[in-house]
Amino acid sequence: MSAAPPSVLRVRGGRTLSGDVRVPGFKHAFVTVLAGALTGRSTVTIDNCPAIEETRVLLALARDLGAGVRHDGSTVRIDPAGLTGRTLDARLVDRIHGAVYLLPALLARSGRVHLPAAGGCRIGDEGSGARPVRQYAEVLQRFGAEVTVGADGSLTVRADRLTACELDLRDWTSDRELRSGPLYSGATKMAILTAASAHGTTRLRHPYPKPDVTELVRLLDATGRATRHTPEGDVLIEGRPDGGHGRPVRHVLVSDLITVVTWATAAALTKSTVRLTGLTPDRLAAGLAPEIALARAMGLDWRPTADTLELTGEPPTAPVDVTVASHGIYSDSQPFFMLLATMAPGVSHLRETVWRRRFTHVPELRRLGADIEVSDARARVTGGCPPSRPDQSVTGGDLRAAAALLLAALAIPGEVRVGGAAHLVRGYEDLVTDLVRLGADVRAEP
Repeated sequence: MSAAPPSVLRVRGGRTLSGDVRVPGFKHAFVTVLAGALTGRSTVTIDNCPAIEETRVLLALARDLGAGVRHDGSTVRIDPAGLTGRTLDARLVDRIHGAVYLLPALLARSGRVHLPAAGGCRIGDEGSGARPVRQYAEVLQRFGAEVTVGADGSLTVRADRLTACELDLRDWTSDRELRSGPLYSGATKMAILTAASAHGTTRLRHPYPKPDVTELVRLLDATGRATRHTPEGDVLIEGRPDGGHGRPVRHVLVSDLITVVTWATAAALTKSTVRLTGLTPDRLAAGLAPEIALARAMGLDWRPTADTLELTGEPPTAPVDVTVASHGIYSDSQPFFMLLATMAPGVSHLRETVWRRRFTHVPELRRLGADIEVSDARARVTGGCPPSRPDQSVTGGDLRAAAALLLAALAIPGEVRVGGAAHLVRGYEDLVTDLVRLGADVRAEP
């Protein structure tokens, strides 16, 4: 594992950025594609993998559990043949959230698995911020597994046989009509991964539709677990307890959607020209469609052309009224659109329906001069008041909050201390190094 990242950054803002940035593969898609590869028999080569903490920890877990792993630059080769482990290393699991998706592969191999309490950003609705796990337990139970949930959020799962079933994923939404909520995405992913190894054909109704799911479905289909979409929008997955056809498969990850949103926001805040390269344009445009539409409503143009996207640093020209939902913009995108809204004229409204407590960055942005009020998972942002106060200290409580505060500091002439920067390694290859290379003055505090 790499050295511990800095927890505090000193930023002297007010500088213009200029240059090219290569966008790696999508973090959330890597997690599910790796988990899907471990459910089968095929050796899977994954290209465009992000060099982030989630990747490092998941590969360490896969090795520890017996899988063959080769990691060369942005390419990872997974051979699941030797996967035999039943217990995941608690020290590794505590560093990320994505380890939970290894459960179906291990359960199918050994019939019993124990997952210690997982880590990751503490953005859950509980007072502690702990991420929920009941959706995983309930989905596994529907396939015939016995699940014990520990008081600490650990999971112990047993199953002699996994049997296909029909699931309506709206059962794990907070709003069935809107189809949104903190359990929906995880329940869909767990259902797809478990269906891959179940006996029979599983029908998933109203599944979560984003690229971290669609990339997984593509991978399973390529490895011999046939999938198809019905006219009603259901997904049918033909389970293969034998692990599929066993032939080698190669998968190129879609570009990281939130990295694109991050750099687009950085360009606007600093009035800079930044060129994003290495993009997967068709899948990126499809996955980022809600964000692209919202940006357009604000007067911004984020359309990728070929494998590049030129960001010209134009400021937003209109306020927006948006609901952050599982079928709309990512909850991960919300802090960045909030930053953009501070620059736009008029008053913007942002309603959060996925992670309702995901506003920890608001008091910190207010400390930097933004005019934002939050009530009952709704934020009211008065435009024309972007971050402007130097000589402040702010702290990001999670990955995207830390990134948003770092970008806010870049726009402020003078010095700002940004704490919580250690979160950044779980979502960005090296955001600070890229910013410095493009002209920012960002230094780790000794």
